[in-house]
Amino acid sequence: MIKCIAIDRDEVALSDLRSHIEKIPFLTLAGTFSNPLEANELLAHRGADLIFANPEMDPINGIDFIRCLRYNPLVVFVTNIPDYAVEAYNAGVLDYIVKPLTLERIIRVANRAYEIIVPSDATHTPPGMSANGSQYLFVKVDNRMQRFCTEDILYIEGCNDYVKVYSIGSKPALASMNMKKIERKLPHGHFCRVHRSYIVSLSRIDSIERKRIKIGERIIPVSDSYYPFLLQAIDAVIPA
Repeated sequence: MIKCIAIDRDEVALSDLRSHIEKIPFLTLAGTFSNPLEANELLAHRGADLIFANPEMDPINGIDFIRCLRYNPLVVFVTNIPDYAVEAYNAGVLDYIVKPLTLERIIRVANRAYEIIVPSDATHTPPGMSANGSQYLFVKVDNRMQRFCTEDILYIEGCNDYVKVYSIGSKPALASMNMKKIERKLPHGHFCRVHRSYIVSLSRIDSIERKRIKIGERIIPVSDSYYPFLLQAIDAVIPA
């Protein structure tokens, strides 16, 4: 099941959204809220995999709100106004739906979320994995889609609306993608965001000292807000 929430200050729109979500068997509605601050406690405990929200919210707009989150749930904006679409996609939203909202439209975006969140059947090769078990991702570099084997990635550095991917035996590649979006593409449990500007491969960490990570000759800072998540990630990969 995919846990989702809905946020909209319009009670009628919120009711319609709730009605559509409840018709989809693999979605479970964890809560509905009239503003993002009401949802903050639930999201602080990572209580939703998928957020449906109106980007026009008070006291903080939807785009700024999702940028404040400490993890990366999938986000779908539902609004009357198309003006924020480009900024929303740059912020890493899954979809941007202009009302009127229909059940067919919600089913389509729910199916996309399902493909991302729910693992593929183990008898098949999952998307993003080669036949020999190596995982990979494609990102846009210059005017081409370039393939990266995730096992070769050392770390990723954010540069505004771009990321720089550092891999073994290759020059850094500047990819047209923001940090939130590439973080979603990386295999869960193998990478950890440790700073607003850095994601590291857990298997490539040589040492951690005084909130600084060493990968080869590179020293990467760990911010106070991300340090607990790094400790959790490391603990999860250490055999019991």
